[in-house]
Amino acid sequence: MRHQTGDNGFPVHDGRDEGLADVAENEDATGGVGLLSSMIGLLLREAEMPPREVEGVGESFCDALERVPTSSLKPSQACPICSNPFLDDPYPLVVRLPCHTSHLFDLECVRPWLRLRGTCPLDRTDFGKKERERERERIERLKKKRSGNGDGEDEDEEWDGMYG
Repeated sequence: MRHQTGDNGFPVHDGRDEGLADVAENEDATGGVGLLSSMIGLLLREAEMPPREVEGVGESFCDALERVPTSSLKPSQACPICSNPFLDDPYPLVVRLPCHTSHLFDLECVRPWLRLRGTCPLDRTDFGKKERERERERIERLKKKRSGNGDGEDEDEEWDGMYG
């Protein structure tokens, strides 16, 4: 259980072993709602207003990451996420992030992180922001191009290697 001490009222553990569920069900000393009900309220509010934009990067970013050949890996090198040595895997798929040459990861580990967060797990370089800015610029160029074309026909766009 926690209680307030000192002039600043910092919470301090008093040594009793009450479970989190017991603490969450009771209202705190300030008269606010319990931990559990506030967490439920927060989840409900977030469900009502989901984010408009995903922070992560697209699959194309992950596919374009530089692959590191196994011949250049040392036995002591390991994935910073899972801590497994790269060479313990008979067929490692190691990628290098563009933020720093020493940022090597198992693709299986870093792909979910990049898709969700869009940042380097080590230095938090935001690849997602850069990718979103590029996409926004591309859309603006297309809008300008189409607004300048009064007949509504699609002009030839820059070749991106994709059909459709």
